[in-house]
Amino acid sequence: MSRFIALDGPDGCGKSTQARRLVEALRAQGHSVLHLREPGSTPFGERLREALLDPSVGDLAPLTEALAFFAARRAMLDEEVAPARARGEIVVAERSFLSTVVYQGAACGQDGVADDVLRWITAAVHERCRHDLLVVLDVDPEIAARRAADRNPDRIEARGVEFQRLVRAGFLEVVEPGHWASGLAASGILRVDANRTLDEVHEDVLRAAVACIGEGPAAGRP
Repeated sequence: MSRFIALDGPDGCGKSTQARRLVEALRAQGHSVLHLREPGSTPFGERLREALLDPSVGDLAPLTEALAFFAARRAMLDEEVAPARARGEIVVAERSFLSTVVYQGAACGQDGVADDVLRWITAAVHERCRHDLLVVLDVDPEIAARRAADRNPDRIEARGVEFQRLVRAGFLEVVEPGHWASGLAASGILRVDANRTLDEVHEDVLRAAVACIGEGPAAGRP
């Protein structure tokens, strides 16, 4: 039974680690799983990723960034997600449209892309390929900064801890039940406390994914 699951959250929340662990666990249960990342996962998306995260690019207007992220996202949906779902595979992605809503919208304040614009573009991009489950890994910016201290920051990470505070606040907004984003995921949006150990976070993420997937190979079906 195909499902489209994405892990999202502020920089340093551990989504790449948790995505890898989730993919490994689901494969161990007998599922066929495709692991993707945003932006990226297609030749077009990877080229955009290089540009968007390259510090030498300098400042870009939030709308410029948002449109680039949406373009990479649509290419991934068309070229990777839709075919995988047609094959009955589970898709696990690092990041989702929630990042654009937060990073280029809420976290930029009055300079950010208007919420109604983000809502319209998101619906258009995901018209034929929506998520089944969105997991937001919520982490304190100070903890996230310590975790990322040993790596060179990309263009967006370099905006600093204060920006990450705004990012976290934005993610806490989108996980609220009344937010329009929850309507674009069949099982809604789940907040997971990512300040805890990797194992504790993994247990919650895996439990949510298994509940979303329902009966499959792990339940004894061929």
